[in-house]
Amino acid sequence: MLFGLGQRIAQLRPDTFTAAAIVTGYAVASLLIGYVIALGQPVPIALAFGVVAGIALLNALPLVIWTILAGVLLISGPVVMFVPSLEKVGWLFSLFGFFLTGATILHAAVGRQRFDAPLPMFVVYAVFLFVFGLLSMAYSGGPLMEGVAATKRYFQYFGLMFALAIVPFAARLVIRWWHFLGLVAILQFPLALYQRIVLVPMREGMPGVDAIDIVVGTMEGSLTGGGSSSVMALLLVAAWVYLLSLYREGVMPTRRFALLAALIVAPLPLGEVKLLVVLVPIAMALTFVDLVRRHPLRFILGIVLGLAVLAALGWAYLAINATPGRSVTPGGDSFEKIIESTIAYNFGSVGYYGTGLNRTSVYPYWFDHHHLSDPISLVFGHGLGSTYEVRGAANLGHMAQAHPWMHVGLTAASSVLWDLGILGLVLLVALYLSAARYASRLVRQARPGFDRAFCRTLHVTSVMLFVMLFYSDSPITVPSQQVLMALCFGLIAWRSRSSMKTDGAFRERHAA
Repeated sequence: MLFGLGQRIAQLRPDTFTAAAIVTGYAVASLLIGYVIALGQPVPIALAFGVVAGIALLNALPLVIWTILAGVLLISGPVVMFVPSLEKVGWLFSLFGFFLTGATILHAAVGRQRFDAPLPMFVVYAVFLFVFGLLSMAYSGGPLMEGVAATKRYFQYFGLMFALAIVPFAARLVIRWWHFLGLVAILQFPLALYQRIVLVPMREGMPGVDAIDIVVGTMEGSLTGGGSSSVMALLLVAAWVYLLSLYREGVMPTRRFALLAALIVAPLPLGEVKLLVVLVPIAMALTFVDLVRRHPLRFILGIVLGLAVLAALGWAYLAINATPGRSVTPGGDSFEKIIESTIAYNFGSVGYYGTGLNRTSVYPYWFDHHHLSDPISLVFGHGLGSTYEVRGAANLGHMAQAHPWMHVGLTAASSVLWDLGILGLVLLVALYLSAARYASRLVRQARPGFDRAFCRTLHVTSVMLFVMLFYSDSPITVPSQQVLMALCFGLIAWRSRSSMKTDGAFRERHAA
C-alpha cells in the first residue's frame, strides 16, 4: 500500500504541491489572524492585515510603493508637525510597508516574473535580522506587546527593500521613483526656510527644546520637541552627490547643475546638523575616488574645494545661530563653546541629553553590564523593544526601565546591541556593509552616463547610512530614514539583479 501511495505522489504535477502549500498557508494564517483579532490589540491586528492586504495588492505593488514614498517623505512629516492630533496617520503608510512584505513573500513563492541573477547576500541578512527580531520575543524579559510594537518600529519598511529586491519592476518605473526622490530633495528648501524664519522663534525659550531642531524640511518634527534634521541632511547630501555625478558624466548642463545644486544645498545652513562635518567629506571622497587614483593632484584640489564648502556652511551656521542672546546649542552661543560642547557630548563624559550616556560611552556601558555569566543576553540580547525610551511615553522598554534615563538606546547600534545582542549587531552591520560592497561593485560595472551616476549615488548613500547607525536611533525609529534606507538598499538589489545592457530606459536623456 505504501508503494502504491508513493507512485501516486510521484505522478502528481509539481504545482499541486505549491497549491497545497498555499491552501495550508491560508488555513494557518486564518487561524492566526482570528487569534490576533481576538486579542483586540491594534499593532498585531495591523501586522496581520498587512500580510493579507499585501496578497490582495500583489498586482498593485507600484501603487503601494508610490503611496509609501509620497506619504512618508512628503505628507506624514508636515501633517504631524502642524496637526499633532493626526499622528496616527503614519500608521497607514506603515501598514502599506507590511503589505509589501506579505506581497513579496507571495511573489517569491508563486510569481511568474523573476530575476535571473541571484539574490544579493545583504537581503538575506535583512531576512535573518527580521526573523531573529521576531524570535527574540520568545525569550524577552518584557511583555509581548513590547516586542510587537518594536517589530513595527524596526521593520515597518523592510517590505520596500524586499519588493525591489524580489519583484523585477520595469526600469522606467524605477527611474520615476528615483526622480521623485530628487523632487523631494528640491522641495526641502521652501519648507526649511519657513521653519527657520517662523517656527524657530516660536520655539525659543521652551524648556528642554533646541529651537533649531525644527528645521527638518518635510521630515518628522514636533513644534514642542525634537526633529529629524539629520535625515533631511542625509537626503540633501545624497542628492548633491547625484548632481555632481551627473555633471561628471557630462549629462547635465552647467547652468542646470548650478541651479539645482543651489536649491539642494540651501537648506543645510538653515539648521543645525553637525553630522555634515562627517557626511560631506565621505560623500566627496567616494564621489571622486576614481579620480583620486588617477589624478592625485585633482584630489588635493578637491579637498581644498570641500574644505571651502564646509567653511562656508560653518560660517553661515555661525552667522545665523551663534549670535549673542540666542543659544541654540548645549554649549552656548560662541564658536569655542560650540566646539567644546560638541566634543564633550560626543567623545567626553557629558551625556547627550545632559544626563546619562553619549554616542561613545554607550558601548563601554553595555560591556560593563554583560558578561559570560549571562550568555543569552550577551549573544542574543534582551528582546526587541527592550531599550525603547521616549519622553512622556507610558510603555518604556524593560531595559530602559532597569537603566532609567541612561539612554542605553541612544543610537541604532546600541539599541540593537541591547535588544538583539552581539549576534543582532553583527547581522545589522553585515547588512549595511554588504549593501555598500554591492553598490561599489555596481559603480565599477555601470555604463557611462546616467547609469554610473545612479550607482555611484547608491554607493555613497549606503556608506552614509552606515554612519547613521552610530549617530542616532533614527534608523530604527524614524520612518523617513527607514524609507530612504529601504529604497537605497532595494535599488542596489534591483540594479544588481537587472540586466541593463539593452534597456533604453537608462539613456542619458532621462537624466536631464
